[in-house]
Amino acid sequence: MAGSKEHKAVFRPRARLLELLGDQLIRHHRIALFELVKNAYDADSPNVSVLLKDVDKPDRGLIEVRDEGEGMDLETVLNVWLEPASDHKAKRRENDVRTPRFGRLPVGEKGVGRFAVQKLGRRAELVTRRAGHPEIVLEMDWEELLRSHYLSDAALTVYEREPEVFRGGAHGTLLRLSGLKDAWTRGDVRRVYRSISAMVSPFASQDRFDVRFQVEPDRGWLDDLFSAEKAREYALFHFDFTLDDEGLSWDYKFTPYAALKADFPVLKDRAKRVEKDESFEFFRLAPPEEEKRWKKRDSRKERISLKKAGIGPVKGRFLVFDLDREVKARLHDVQGLSQFLKEQGGVRVYRDGMRVYDYGEPENDWLGLDMRRVQTPAKLVSNNLILGEIHLDLATSTALQEKTNREGFVENEAYREFRYAVMCTLTVLEAERKIDKDAMRQAFKIRKEAGETGIDSPESAIDALRKKVVEAGMADRLGTYVNRVERTYKEAREVLMSAVGAGLGLSLVFHEIERGVRGLVYALEHGQSASKVTEMARQLAEMLEGASFLVRKSERVTLKASDLFRYVAFSSRPRCEYHKIRLLNGFENLRDKDFSFKGSRRMLTATLTNLVDNAIHWINVSGKEGDDQRCIWVGPSHDLEGPAIVVADSGPGLQDPPEEVVKPFFTRRLEGMGLGLYYADMAMKAHNGRLAFPGHADVDIPAACRGAVVAMVFSGERKR
Repeated sequence: MAGSKEHKAVFRPRARLLELLGDQLIRHHRIALFELVKNAYDADSPNVSVLLKDVDKPDRGLIEVRDEGEGMDLETVLNVWLEPASDHKAKRRENDVRTPRFGRLPVGEKGVGRFAVQKLGRRAELVTRRAGHPEIVLEMDWEELLRSHYLSDAALTVYEREPEVFRGGAHGTLLRLSGLKDAWTRGDVRRVYRSISAMVSPFASQDRFDVRFQVEPDRGWLDDLFSAEKAREYALFHFDFTLDDEGLSWDYKFTPYAALKADFPVLKDRAKRVEKDESFEFFRLAPPEEEKRWKKRDSRKERISLKKAGIGPVKGRFLVFDLDREVKARLHDVQGLSQFLKEQGGVRVYRDGMRVYDYGEPENDWLGLDMRRVQTPAKLVSNNLILGEIHLDLATSTALQEKTNREGFVENEAYREFRYAVMCTLTVLEAERKIDKDAMRQAFKIRKEAGETGIDSPESAIDALRKKVVEAGMADRLGTYVNRVERTYKEAREVLMSAVGAGLGLSLVFHEIERGVRGLVYALEHGQSASKVTEMARQLAEMLEGASFLVRKSERVTLKASDLFRYVAFSSRPRCEYHKIRLLNGFENLRDKDFSFKGSRRMLTATLTNLVDNAIHWINVSGKEGDDQRCIWVGPSHDLEGPAIVVADSGPGLQDPPEEVVKPFFTRRLEGMGLGLYYADMAMKAHNGRLAFPGHADVDIPAACRGAVVAMVFSGERKR
């Protein structure tokens, strides 16, 4: 540029940058100490010793961290340790350069963790030695360094000497910190002890990293700590899993204590193992967008690959506890367990066996477990009921990047998918746990009532009452009242079931209607062909027409089974077409098997809609491709004790026994309420029928429908 004068300019960092990197970047002195211990792990040390001396008195307090790792020579101290934001570790990780003794990849990568010393104390001494080299000593007075204006003026003296700390063939690093910036409390010491002790998973098999922790003088600050080993003995529910691109495999165990079995003999150990769980939702349903709830999840356009997403295989273990009054009464140290779970409960994350801080800390409910449990307390797990470990492979989880402040991962797309995968896996555990929780509640109830009454529903209660009235010879006097109770109950049940059924059924189509409206608007705005727009409008109209059947009057009328399917098909067929699922009308080829019955059209329409919706969901989850492998068949059957409408699908099938799936709030769907099949079962009982789960050989269904088979069985002979 004419008349201009060019100047060269460079950044001149102020000396106070050191303070920002340490004192202000790292939130708490406990995290700072955790960072120094991680450095010992990266140095290929088999162990680390941590000494806290007089830490409640900052002026005379002392912290020492010593390891037996590789140590540093003069060149490493000058060109790596004293170089903020050095990429030394990042390059080793990127090039898969592992340590010689334990084959570790570095867990640090930002090059600022060493400045945790600035967070802890005003003065620091570094003593280090690499095998075959002199001992290197570096002394730092942070207050003196910060008096310098620019970082380049903050000179330090590094000197070599004959070994005094690491004598003979010893090598490693010692950091001695004094002039402590914070007065450590008993609670601080106990929490940092637990955090550091748990920084390497006790289940890591490829590597051990022992932490030796010492407090002087011994004031009993670490006395009576409830250990993780002791806590594991009290876990009732155990869940181990492996998730990779092939799918989810898991092992579940329910192990009631000996005292529970003695007092409640009906409680038994239960174990279940599933290889490549076909009903696992993660691969086919995308995470909900932030502004949407779990019920708004969309199908993925293509199956996600954990490897390509930079997450890699995920392994884990969940130990879940129960603090029910009957359970706590049979524990030796209830207070210790409760306090331990309060402080240590949650789900932690490990990478190559080393913990990623601060997942699982009390202040970081990264999975939102406590909020979920508040909304559904009886079904879901909260942080104070779980000890969880998630294991990642450092070499393959490259897209999960740790934050510079050492508090978890950067919340990018990979993290979002990783968190979602853990949530989906946790749902599998919660579904299994509910089976055994229900068994426990029933056992406790029986004991409380001092004997089995056989009463497990309003219907059985009324039957039991009628039987007792007859046995007492009071049928003439009380029979009328029993009949009135039964009649009133049935009337109230039908009103409530109709209302609930309408709500459940409508919720299934609302999302699809919303999608249809959005699609229609998009087609009009982008000039789609008239035939395409007309077809989309027709589908939307049919869906709304189908939904209207759910809110019409519910008086009992005579219905044909084929007509009931026709009502449901109005709302379900467009949804099936969208998801590329064939909805097969079994009544077309079996007209002679069609039958009539008397009932509430609204209630039964909602029932059949729920069954079809379940089929749509699980076919999507199974991930099967091709029209021949994605189908739902709805048709008549007379192979059971009464005429039935059968819904058969090509999904993964039912994992659980019928008596479990019809219980309220039992579900394996992450967003599910667990009321669909419960409602369907109750609706059929209200029509003197039942919801049945026949085997594939029990009814005549298409060969392609090898998944779940559910039948709405009506009472009596079929009426043509």
